[in-house]
Amino acid sequence: MTFWFRIGSYLARQKGIFFKLLYGIVFLIHKHNQYLTGIQLPIGTQIGEGLCFAHFSCIIINSTCTIGDNCTIFQGVTIGSVRGNKGGVPIIGNNVVLTSGAKIIGGVKIGHNVIIGANAVVVSDIPDNSVAVGIPAKVISNDGKTKVELYLHN
Repeated sequence: MTFWFRIGSYLARQKGIFFKLLYGIVFLIHKHNQYLTGIQLPIGTQIGEGLCFAHFSCIIINSTCTIGDNCTIFQGVTIGSVRGNKGGVPIIGNNVVLTSGAKIIGGVKIGHNVIIGANAVVVSDIPDNSVAVGIPAKVISNDGKTKVELYLHN
């Protein structure tokens, strides 16, 4: 999934008819993969190295959000925008784990070394080294760095 995303993102930035033709082919392959996996990952989204989809299905990622390095995303996760006065798109730091069903909504910032618990709804900023759960998500621990390492090394 991420292979075709990375190739498509590279080709989309290139100039020339040859690159545009290749982009068209890669775009179709990427769309087919989105259909097969249930992961909506628009080409051109700003995503760092080490993106991992732990489980496929029902993953929606807004095309204008930013995701840092070593992010692990489980099934049912939505990273979406909000319109209006409190509008914006999420900015997700490095070494973040988004567990099953998590929703990251609007112009929120998630720090580095953070775990977002299952079915949590994040509508406000989450600081570095945190574990957040609930609806709306609240920080329950400042031991995020230790817990994230369990996901990154397995």
